[in-house]
Amino acid sequence: MRNGSERGKYRPCTGVSAQNAPTLLPVPPLQWINLTPLIQGANAAQPLKDASIGYDDNGRNLLIFGGESSAGFAQSSTYLLNLDSLSWQTINAPTGLDNVPPARSAAIGGDDSAASYRHGHVVIGGKGTDGNPLSDAWEFDYTNTFWQNITIASGPAPAARWGAVGGLDFRTPFIQDPNLKFPNTSFFMAGGFDGTDGVPLSDVWRLNITGALSSNVINQVEATWEKITLHGNPLPSRVGPAGAMVSQGSQQHIVAVGGCNSTTVTDGCEETTSYVLNIDTLAASNPPGCAAPRVGGSLALNLNQGSPSAFGSQVFLLLGTFNSSLYDDGGGLNLGEVDVFDINAGAWARVLPAGDPGSDGNVTYPTPREGAAVFSWSSALVGGSRSSATDTIVFGGRDASGQYLSEIWLLRAYNAILTESSQHWSGFGDGKLQTGANATGEGVTVGYMTDCAALLRQATPPGSSTTNPSSTSGSNPSQTNVPDSNNTPAPVSLYDTSTVHKALAPVSVALFFPAFVLYRLSLPAVTSRNIPSSRGSYLHLGWVVAVTALALGVAGLATAFTSLTYTASLVKRSPPQNLATAHGKAGLALFLGLYGLILLFIFISVFRRHSRERDDSPSRLRKTSNELGEKLGLYTHRGASPAPPSSEFPATIEEPQPRVRSWGSLALGPFSIGHGRRSSDSAIEPAVSPSSTSFEVTNRPNRARHASANNLAAFADPRPSLTPRNLSDMSWLDRRRSLNTTGDLDYALGQMSRREPSTPGTMVLEMRSNRALVNSPPPPDHPAMPRALDSFFHVLLHAFLIALSILSLTALKSRAPIAGFAVFLVWTVCFYLIIITLAWNGIPRESILTVVLHRLRTPPAHPGSSQPSAGLDGVPFPAEGHGPYQHQPMYRTAHDSDYPTSISHGGQTVEGDGDDEDDEARQRRMEEEMSRRDVSIVTVPRRKLFLTNPEPH
Repeated sequence: MRNGSERGKYRPCTGVSAQNAPTLLPVPPLQWINLTPLIQGANAAQPLKDASIGYDDNGRNLLIFGGESSAGFAQSSTYLLNLDSLSWQTINAPTGLDNVPPARSAAIGGDDSAASYRHGHVVIGGKGTDGNPLSDAWEFDYTNTFWQNITIASGPAPAARWGAVGGLDFRTPFIQDPNLKFPNTSFFMAGGFDGTDGVPLSDVWRLNITGALSSNVINQVEATWEKITLHGNPLPSRVGPAGAMVSQGSQQHIVAVGGCNSTTVTDGCEETTSYVLNIDTLAASNPPGCAAPRVGGSLALNLNQGSPSAFGSQVFLLLGTFNSSLYDDGGGLNLGEVDVFDINAGAWARVLPAGDPGSDGNVTYPTPREGAAVFSWSSALVGGSRSSATDTIVFGGRDASGQYLSEIWLLRAYNAILTESSQHWSGFGDGKLQTGANATGEGVTVGYMTDCAALLRQATPPGSSTTNPSSTSGSNPSQTNVPDSNNTPAPVSLYDTSTVHKALAPVSVALFFPAFVLYRLSLPAVTSRNIPSSRGSYLHLGWVVAVTALALGVAGLATAFTSLTYTASLVKRSPPQNLATAHGKAGLALFLGLYGLILLFIFISVFRRHSRERDDSPSRLRKTSNELGEKLGLYTHRGASPAPPSSEFPATIEEPQPRVRSWGSLALGPFSIGHGRRSSDSAIEPAVSPSSTSFEVTNRPNRARHASANNLAAFADPRPSLTPRNLSDMSWLDRRRSLNTTGDLDYALGQMSRREPSTPGTMVLEMRSNRALVNSPPPPDHPAMPRALDSFFHVLLHAFLIALSILSLTALKSRAPIAGFAVFLVWTVCFYLIIITLAWNGIPRESILTVVLHRLRTPPAHPGSSQPSAGLDGVPFPAEGHGPYQHQPMYRTAHDSDYPTSISHGGQTVEGDGDDEDDEARQRRMEEEMSRRDVSIVTVPRRKLFLTNPEPH
């Protein structure tokens, strides 16, 4: 096929006449076979277009001459391919007979067999290397492999031309005129292009050839031209039609199909009409066409013996190219379509032969091409069983992309007859296609196409526009035209599906819109600090709608495959249908993307979000006291505690470390600086009693801790409180002194209840010391960007959704009523307006669109003059939440050896043998002891604390 914009111009299609529907003519089983991989030899033919082809059955050689090379120049090379060995042969002309015809392409050709006098291939006219037409004639001797110029007698003669139709049907017998010494054969020529104008098809000439062709007798082949005048009105000219000579008994027919109008060969100039010229009756018929109008097609004779009466008047139209922007052939040409033309009935049938499975089982067909050389024979041309089939061999051509080809294909017609109702024949076998020269026809059948090629739009008349001018190559005139968009009908689709698919697919996409809106409504908004109470309703309803949309989408996708039909209405065999269109491929990819991957990502995201919410729930604040994180969870941001221990019972530290208080204090000077240690560690101090040790907390009961102001107040302020607030906060020395002086506990309690007045400095510290007890601040009243992974999923989701919407709108516009297209378009626009409106109002908080709109509607913030909050942190609040204990671990289980022989609630007496000491010595010793221990005991009423390292007596 050729795209209409290949050279930027269109030609008018005049006289378009088409058969209403193909006639279901009987045909033989047909199969395309690729011989190219089987052919060997170093003298292979180069890629050529419009070459001349002939065949010598005696030597089993196929001849290729001339043609146009990939450089665009006519050639004069001759190639011989031996069909027995499938190898290219070397041509060795006799000495002195090395003349060759001038280079040419698009010449009239045919085989000349006149008894033993001539056995060669004749070429007439053609297009020379300079682009000018030729008028000479040459003949190649198959026996001695040399060329000889044919001497043409003076007299009336046709103008030089190329691209004419005619030649010779090799089945036509030669004529032995009693007045002539040698037998006579006749070649015909009609139409063509003379380098300036197209020649009418009614301009018919006959070249009568006589004489002897031999290497011993030189220049004995002679010829004369004879004018043939047809009855009726002159026929139009055609350039580049497919043509052939068909012999039926004593009658000769010139058949021309397609081609271009009388001016040039350009895109859009193809004609669909066919012409049959009866040389004996001098009449011409013009039956309507059915195949897509094409240029550079090839006609081949149907010489099959399966039904000579039915096949004798048939010709095969093969290959060629056409303007796919003007015509729709139903995809037939890409599937090796063969158009069967009955010249007697004037009827056309469109059939699809079997393809070549190759060695890998992948069925292939020859690509559409123009200017391929074809030759048909009455038996198989290759293979061991030549009597079971007839072959048409195809060489070269130029495909739609402009590439010149040297491929050799075989269209094999097996000796049988197939009809629409009878597709199987005796050689069908097990139904498995075969390949190669020895293919026997197993699995071969044909598909009938029941529609003719459709005209998509009319080409623009000449001279309607002068935009984008360009010219054709060579000496052909050119015109510039552009398509008329005002008269362009809607394209005809090659495939169709059921109404169920057409309805379910857009409905599925449409239902996804409200599901997405409901999901966004269920998310927290910028103005709300908590998730709305209706979140569950929105979320559940959204999932119900989404699941419904998914179910409808799956049903729509399934019906797309099960209800797909081919608009050409193939009978018995259809081309591959699944994913044969861009719409099908795009729809499947977008379905998998939106309904598959994206929904999976959403499920993962929701699961991750719920897991995060459970981890952050308030239940984390309630832990049993045997967990290490009890105080970690309750008292965050405390800076005086070390890192958690790595095991329940860490190894005892061998080195003595400086002793610190159990809670940070600024009043102890150097004693407050250091690392946490176990209370049983030794201390390097000038102790009065070196054998005494500190204490450890053991057997701490498992209990639930409740955060409250009472039990947190002791840990709230990092400053040393100069006034005791709890009985445990009183210095033991003060208590002993006070009680010894007054003998009354009320004094101590009175000292505890006295507080110093607050000052601005202390007020700030006291206020900031309660941060651990205050709830975290509410979320800021501005949107936030989602995490990078969530943002990627959101963008991908919208990309798939927009793409599916565009795909649905495109399909609805071309296949559905305009009302359906309009409703879906309005629905889509409303959906995106709702999304933008919600984002404008801060729903949801975490959204890229919400952030963008918030930045657009909110002026940029300017730095304020207020003192930053960080400046208030004159006294740094502790950053770690290890509670009041510096010990690592905070407690352990006591062993039997740890219990003293005598314990009491108050611990063992500290006085011992102090009766012999005076008050001053005892007081000094107690002060040294308390200075050495330097501990603070924090407890709760109704709790027991066992000191396992009391001072020894």
